[in-house]
Amino acid sequence: MSVFDSLSKEHALLLRLVERLERAAAEREDRRAAHELRTILLVLFKALEAHQTLEHLVYDESPDLPTPAAYRELAEVERQHKAVADMREEVASLLNTITPEGGAAVRELSLRLGALLRRLIDEEERKLWPRFNAYACRSTLNRLARQAREQFRAMETEVNRYWAEVEAYDSGGR
Repeated sequence: MSVFDSLSKEHALLLRLVERLERAAAEREDRRAAHELRTILLVLFKALEAHQTLEHLVYDESPDLPTPAAYRELAEVERQHKAVADMREEVASLLNTITPEGGAAVRELSLRLGALLRRLIDEEERKLWPRFNAYACRSTLNRLARQAREQFRAMETEVNRYWAEVEAYDSGGR
């Protein structure tokens, strides 16, 4: 398994959460939408933390020097991560006040966050991965493949556990 297999699985997990987020934002019943958005956003935030951990493992800990083109792509990914972090902060502040009556702002921000994440994932897969693959040596790619596989497994377990905890808390089953 290559490092990109683990990154692909990780992106697929994030995209499943984005799809759920978009469905919740489209929910017609306000109370249900508010509840679903809150739950999904909390889990998505946890997944995004793990996503950044995995990407830092891959890109920041590589001993191989990036080419100028790969360096530009890495810089663009960092800018996009900053945009996601800013939007996360904005959404997180709204989560504290989310009500069925005031859900329009959270719906709109959720859709923007989903679109941003889709764009980020697409650009990473189309631009950054090929450039990283071109400059990283085989031994680096093999080492990162093992580490990324372990990190993805931990991420998947953590997201599933957190999902269950958030749902249990929301349903009053603490």
